[in-house]
Order: sequence, then C-alpha cells, then structure tokens
Amino acid sequence: MKTVRRYVAPFRQALAAPEPGPAVPKTRQITRWLLTRPDRLRPQEQEQLGQITERCPHIQALAGYVTSFAEMMTGRTGSQDLEAWLTAIEADDGQPDLRSLATGIRNDQQAVINGLTLPWSSGKVEGTASKIKMIKRQMYGRAGFGLLRKRVILHPALPGSQNSRKSQISCPPTGKSRCPLTQLQLTRTAPRLTPCR
Repeated sequence: MKTVRRYVAPFRQALAAPEPGPAVPKTRQITRWLLTRPDRLRPQEQEQLGQITERCPHIQALAGYVTSFAEMMTGRTGSQDLEAWLTAIEADDGQPDLRSLATGIRNDQQAVINGLTLPWSSGKVEGTASKIKMIKRQMYGRAGFGLLRKRVILHPALPGSQNSRKSQISCPPTGKSRCPLTQLQLTRTAPRLTPCR
C-alpha cells in the first residue's frame, strides 16, 4: 500500500486538474437559436451561435437553409423560391434530415406552395379540430356522443362556444323552466350551469 502511495504522490503534485472548457450548449438550445430571429437573440447567444457555426460547417449550412425558409414564409415568396430551396437541399449530402423533409414537401408541393404564398390559412380549423380531439381523449370510455357534444359546445377555448368571450348566449325570454342552458348536465370536472334569472 505504501509503495503505491509513494508511486502516485509525484503524479498528484505535478498534474493539476485542467481548466474546464466552456459548456457545450444542448441540442435543444442550439435549435432554439437557429429558429429564433437573429435580432431577438441576446448578444451572448449570438456569440455562442457564431462560435458553433464556425466550428461545424453542417450547422452553418443548416442555419442558411432555415433562414431562407423563414424568409420564404414571412415574405410569402414560396411560388418563386421553394423550387430552388428544395433543389439546394437535395443536392446537399450533409443534411439527410432536410432531404427527408424535401421529399415530404415534394409529395404535396402544390399545397406547400399555396401555404407559403397565399394569405389564407386553415390554422383556425386545424386548431379547433385539435381541441375537439383533446376533449374526446379526455372522455375516452366515459360516455357517449351526447356528453361529448355538450362538452364541445361549452368548451371555453373553442370559437363560437357558449362560454367563449366572443359569443355570450343568454337564455331566451321564455321563462326559467324552459331555458335550454339549465337542462345541460356535465361531468364533475365541468361546472354546472345555473338557471337564468
């Protein structure tokens, strides 16, 4: 035991622990920097992203592709620029994930061109469908279509629902006992409606 200790002692004195280098940012952090507008990044983040793109040429190329696609989206120039963007990605062997994206875009290219060019969007419809699916998943196995219908109608986040801020429905002047809102009964998680007064 003493022999080992004597042998190791000079190494412990001679070798000091090296200074730790700067921490490498996580992949998620680098992705956020690439997807954020450069003018919205803090100076420290811009500097770190610059250092990363200098060391990694494939990330520098990726940043260029992301920037050009963002310019296509914001400038609505998809009908003019998308074909050149797809051709450049397909020619680049260092971006296999982007090549896969380009293949998917090619499968439905006209719809993507319309989305990058026209001012109309189906985002509201898609958002409403997603919210309805979420409500349906929450209720899985609990009740039938009647309860699902009531929860969708009364969901506060859906446009046109009775509880949304945009459309407040009040009881018709037919009287308290005939008010359709008092006849709805919901599950324990949703509040019960009070009769009209």
